[in-house]
Amino acid sequence: MLRDEINTALKGAMKARDERRVSTLRLINAALQNADIEAQGRAKPVLSDEEILALLQKLIKQRQEAVELYDKAGRAELAARERGDPVLGPGFPLARE
Repeated sequence: MLRDEINTALKGAMKARDERRVSTLRLINAALQNADIEAQGRAKPVLSDEEILALLQKLIKQRQEAVELYDKAGRAELAARERGDPVLGPGFPLARE
């Protein structure tokens, strides 16, 4: 299950003391919890793997849009920080397409 992979990746990042990856994975977990709470309010079950992938794609798109906005505003340091985020990188194990 994808949710288990995210939690395993979070534990590994914590052990490796990779603060950026820990931060990103915690952000993903928070988004998953919010979506689960919203689903419960509509009497739906927890998110499936397909729905989790859709949520991840949404988060990736938000980050890419943020990079574009930072570039347009001349905020190169913030754009570089967003580009360096693990969720945008090709090495991110959960960014399947």
